[in-house]
Amino acid sequence: MTSNTYLPPVPAEKDHHFELANQQAPILYFDRLEPFLPVAVGYTVFTETAPSASFKRSIELVEGCHTAIEYAIWWDWDIQHLYELEHIWVYLDKRGKLINTEGSFHGGFHVLRNAEGALVSETERAVAFSESGKHAFAGSAEQLKKLEPFTTAACTTEAGSDDVLINHMFEGKIATNPLQKRLCKRFMKAHAFSPSYDFSNRFDLKSVPLMPWERLKAWIPDRINGWLNQLAATMPHLKAVCLDCGDTLVDEGTEIKDSSEIVLSAELIPGAAQLLEELQTLGYRLALVADGFVQSFETIFKQHGFQPYFETKTISETLGVMKPNLQMFEDALSQLGIRSQDKSQVIMVGNNLNRDIKGANDFGLTSVWLDWAPRRSKIPADTSEIPDYTIKTPLELLTVLESLEIELTREHLNRPHPFQE
Repeated sequence: MTSNTYLPPVPAEKDHHFELANQQAPILYFDRLEPFLPVAVGYTVFTETAPSASFKRSIELVEGCHTAIEYAIWWDWDIQHLYELEHIWVYLDKRGKLINTEGSFHGGFHVLRNAEGALVSETERAVAFSESGKHAFAGSAEQLKKLEPFTTAACTTEAGSDDVLINHMFEGKIATNPLQKRLCKRFMKAHAFSPSYDFSNRFDLKSVPLMPWERLKAWIPDRINGWLNQLAATMPHLKAVCLDCGDTLVDEGTEIKDSSEIVLSAELIPGAAQLLEELQTLGYRLALVADGFVQSFETIFKQHGFQPYFETKTISETLGVMKPNLQMFEDALSQLGIRSQDKSQVIMVGNNLNRDIKGANDFGLTSVWLDWAPRRSKIPADTSEIPDYTIKTPLELLTVLESLEIELTREHLNRPHPFQE
């Protein structure tokens, strides 16, 4: 997933400083398991002290320094968010000889030296070591090893902890929606890895497009928006979550009904309201698929403010059949506009093995049984009532959905299981 019509190509543009910037382009060393490498570089050449246009600092030309070159290095991905911009500064004397190197480091910058304090170079070009997954720069692998607990957590359990990084330069130029943000997280989690600390992956910055910083800056929003569009259009993901209501969202033991068995009020299962909020925040499409009277669900939805969360409702009174009748599930997918071939990527969550789980299984949905209420059988009558997943509380559904989508993403990208070399 690196080239597609959704992704604007890197522009090719040079100015009178290009030859110098290209000649001095640094050499980087990455972890051999690093999943994300630089895509493009923007350069700025300084012949006098002046503020950087891409980093909050001033570039100081001290005595003996004739020229400084700032390399703003672009990655599409950090292991924890979409887009990464790190910097290396090289300082040259009047003969064009390298005399100093600095690198960005978690929002700041520092001089790049090896463990002995010496300037690191190859063929008279600056060398930097890039932190696994996070890409901060150091002058030696040993310095990055000191960050091992932090870096390993970032690349494993905390991979994809953010979604889209939007700094002050690009505010108002990048548009995101909840689905795109969710897929960013899944994409990064699918690339989670345990750093090897074997920095044998040599990367020459001359191998990627090099251009003036202002040209790179102008291209970045289109690149980010391109990635967001591509993820939504091509990344496999769960198309919808169908939810039962009684003993799935509301506690049937608290229902108050009139003489016609219409529900007048009901209390929620602990965690149900938070579940719906989280599902909405993550951009899931939600459908009610429930047996009962239309008026009962109208009352429950009004009582608990459910209406904004659900895109569609399939109710047995309207169709004249009850789950596990397949018409219930066919109607839900039809209302959602989901193709039959995608139904395995639709989740059905319910409390009833005979109605919710059997119906979902027979129709080809992915079934999730909420084993919370003391009511009804907890033993499948036959294999058709065996759920794909079992949860004890509503909020456990979030973990199931995440795991399913990460696995779909890994299969799509042909990535190994997390932390596996």
